[in-house]
Amino acid sequence: MRFLILILSTVFATALYAPIAHAQTPASASSPAQTQKAAPANQTRSASSKKKTSQPATAAKKEEAQKLNPIVVTATRIPQPIDQIGTTITVVEDPQIQEQKILRVADVLREVPGVQVTQSGSPGSVTDVSIRGATPSQTLVLVDGVEVNAGATGSFDLANLTTDNLDRVEVLRGAGGSLYGSQAIGGVVNVLSQEGEGPPTASLLSGGGNRATSQQVANFSGAEEDLHYSGAVSYFSTEGFRPINDNSDNLALNGRLDYHLGDDTVLRGFARYIASNVSLPNLNIASGSPLDPTAHQRNEFMLFKGEVEHHFGENVLVRANAYYVRQDLRDTGTPYPGNMSFQEDRIPDETRGGLIETVFTWPWFEGFRTLAGFDFKDRWVRSDGIFRFLNLGPPPPPPHFITSISLFDARRQEYAGYLEQEGSFLNGHILMTGGFRVDGNSEFGKEVSPAWSVAIPITQISTTLRGSYTEGFRAPAFDELFFPGFGNPNLKPEISSEWDGGFTTNLGERASLTATYFSRRVKNLIVTVPCKVGPTCPFGSEAGNASRVDVQGVEVVPSLTIAKGLTLSGNVTVLDETHVNAPLPFASAFLTPPRPLRVAKHTASALLEYVRSGNFLPHDKFNANVNYIFVGDRDDLTVSGVPPIANHSAYNLVNAVVSYTIGIPLKHVSNEEVFARVNNLMDRDYSQAFGFKAPTINVLAGLKLDFE
Repeated sequence: MRFLILILSTVFATALYAPIAHAQTPASASSPAQTQKAAPANQTRSASSKKKTSQPATAAKKEEAQKLNPIVVTATRIPQPIDQIGTTITVVEDPQIQEQKILRVADVLREVPGVQVTQSGSPGSVTDVSIRGATPSQTLVLVDGVEVNAGATGSFDLANLTTDNLDRVEVLRGAGGSLYGSQAIGGVVNVLSQEGEGPPTASLLSGGGNRATSQQVANFSGAEEDLHYSGAVSYFSTEGFRPINDNSDNLALNGRLDYHLGDDTVLRGFARYIASNVSLPNLNIASGSPLDPTAHQRNEFMLFKGEVEHHFGENVLVRANAYYVRQDLRDTGTPYPGNMSFQEDRIPDETRGGLIETVFTWPWFEGFRTLAGFDFKDRWVRSDGIFRFLNLGPPPPPPHFITSISLFDARRQEYAGYLEQEGSFLNGHILMTGGFRVDGNSEFGKEVSPAWSVAIPITQISTTLRGSYTEGFRAPAFDELFFPGFGNPNLKPEISSEWDGGFTTNLGERASLTATYFSRRVKNLIVTVPCKVGPTCPFGSEAGNASRVDVQGVEVVPSLTIAKGLTLSGNVTVLDETHVNAPLPFASAFLTPPRPLRVAKHTASALLEYVRSGNFLPHDKFNANVNYIFVGDRDDLTVSGVPPIANHSAYNLVNAVVSYTIGIPLKHVSNEEVFARVNNLMDRDYSQAFGFKAPTINVLAGLKLDFE
């Protein structure tokens, strides 16, 4: 820990320039009116911008400007430079992900300020994400703008979401309820795929390592006149690190088509499919239970989205889409020596919906835009489960099997209208955004979520000030409402309010510093509360609205270019989270007052990267980086249940990557690259969640080739 403090103190003292485009880069001279034409390749294109892209010099300037000042869409649903947004948002782009050879989106998020990822065991096991101390069900995950949080649990399992064909990951830290509705109390993660450009290209990556780990990835992209296409196929497998039944594999396919129907209309199609199998040696995590040699889980995920976008003249853009998401989880555990229980579950989960929205650029006032939209979702889930265990209690009765069956089928419709107004005042010295969203729910009625934000670029000192206020809510998940023996159909939605403020400053061309303070309050927090044992409460507890949670915190993101090709970046988040309990009988012998679980008060990460070209050959490239992640002490549910909640010790994780691109031009082949990545370099024995050991050291080495 002292070593960590020393490193971070050095980082703070010098303040760095980050290779990752973190929240709020320095102010630029561009105005909001100009940003509409500067949208990135996979977002809005006006007729004028499409013509400009045919000029190589102009295209190069645009690309350079976007690298210095990334365009984001998640914060406002309108393409906008990151420095002109009052909310706190981080962008991790594909080049950075490729340099670190990151396989899964969950591992990308570990390096984002204020974000904590928890993986319950080996690769493929349940992986949750939390932003600023929020629960996983309070964090909204989007894939190409489509909500993928499961209706059953309210959260999304990131275990098998890969980085193939990825353009960037945008993370909105702080409530996004005024634009996205339920599940966005803590923030929004938006995973965006690439739009194909230029002549047809492809790449192949093949790697292998210890524990029979194998990774194969094929990417392709290109454009034929008005048709742009991109996609990827990948397969990952490993035997895991436990002595028995720890293998997993994951097949992922995704594709994207963009057809430019004239200068004013674009048709888009997105498709994604993931099939994974993971063994469950810890299906039963009770203290003293042997590893399960038979249990396994199969997950299937599919997403389809169609979108049309049309410009009516220079000032009106209309966008409409429709989508379908299905997640199907199946798990099975059969009796074995030491554990005679049996378990089998199947949970299909579907969401279908669509939206229509309009962006109006005011012709009378430069820098003013209005967004209005309406969206609709239809959610359905079915839970089929059977659990049989041996009751060894003292007679009477004698030892016997008890069978529990969970079966429910639930459906609801959600609809919402939202309005947002952007404005530029005092010649771009004050950039304001305000709006609200009205959500309707077939079970809970209406909720209104307002929001506002302000960004103040001060170009003279290369600093941007920002502040925001947002309200939001979370509708209870189907399990919390209807799961047999636990669900409570009388639950109220969680209601939140959050404000934050901070600044970003550039210290010359080599260093920058971002600091943010935030405060959030959530009322009607859904927790496990005691209930009188009976036919409707067989376990003595159920879901209930029992308390309020207050969260305050500070995020500090410094970065520095130490020397040519050598950069150091990092972040530190400090949380202060407390619960205020409702007057309920928490003196139960089996329950304690609810408090934050798996939420560390201190988290940090640092990335040291060295890049050098022209080492041995004119076009070669050497890259080496070391990533350090620290997650502090946190409360967690114990395995034995005595006490129910205990302190989970902190852990440190170190990953390292080395790659060398030869760069010898060959016929149809370029950028020949060899690489090696080491996860858990220090081989620490730790866990991220009680009852689930984390993987030991894993080495993956391989070759990557680009084809033209």
